[in-house]
Amino acid sequence: MPYSPLLKLLIPFLGAALVVVSVGDAARSQRVVVAGMEEQGSHLSLRSSQPYFVYQESLNVTGLLGKTAVLNCRVKNIGNNTVSWIRHRDIHLLTVGGFTYTSDARVSARHVDGSEDWLLLVHYLQERDAGQYECQISTTPPHSHFVHLTVVEPETVIEGPAEVYINTGSRLALTCSVLYSPEPPAFIFWYHNDKLVSYERGRGEVVVSTEGGGGGGVVEAWTEVGVVSSSHLLVQVVQQRHSGVYRCSPANSRSKHVTVHVIAGDQPAAIVHDNNSNNNGNNNSCVGVAEKYSSSLCFHISCLIVLLNCLT
Repeated sequence: MPYSPLLKLLIPFLGAALVVVSVGDAARSQRVVVAGMEEQGSHLSLRSSQPYFVYQESLNVTGLLGKTAVLNCRVKNIGNNTVSWIRHRDIHLLTVGGFTYTSDARVSARHVDGSEDWLLLVHYLQERDAGQYECQISTTPPHSHFVHLTVVEPETVIEGPAEVYINTGSRLALTCSVLYSPEPPAFIFWYHNDKLVSYERGRGEVVVSTEGGGGGGVVEAWTEVGVVSSSHLLVQVVQQRHSGVYRCSPANSRSKHVTVHVIAGDQPAAIVHDNNSNNNGNNNSCVGVAEKYSSSLCFHISCLIVLLNCLT
């Protein structure tokens, strides 16, 4: 179909207009994309400038009864915001920034200018101090992180019975352990009849060694609750003078004691053996023990215990 002279004249102008429109649409699309990137970038920049917690440095705490617990809250990009500590047991505001807002003199705040750590100190720990503590950043809305405080009291344990009966010439080994302590004791002392046992070998009769959870012959530090520090007392050759009360006294726990009875005689092992014999042979064993120890040794408490065990 032939074009009219007027349409032939308009075709070049129509092509130029289409090119202009296409270029304009592309420019507008590019501006939209750039604007979107700028908006997204501004959001990312705003988000990165917001304060946030460093959880690896704001961990739960286990404190020793009567000692001081330090709760840490590390915050990045604090800006003009403040950090507060709140006790959840009674929803009580304890600290704001570096200031303390409680009448409890055992509680205090600590913060060093320029530091990212906001500390809550609880002195002379009591059992009621255990529980959740909230570290709160004064953003809108507020950001919170919870730190749990556990209060433990170490326990001293001496392995074996409270009354130990041992033969002369035997080897006495006592082990004292400190349980549930978040920190190792500075020392563990042994006392024999209230006299401090020497920690040097001396004549080689009594040896005392102390080890921590990691071994190595000394008390070593640890972080996990339940890791045990133990002290071992060893008497190589037991004599009558080794009878008495042995007391284990750790630095951070109550002392524990055990009473050692040293049994003398030509065949003292018979008494220990009879305690482990069966019921059918108990009567015969008792008769033998009574005849053998019919001297003053029968009045020894160990002989009485054997006779009582046999009669029951």
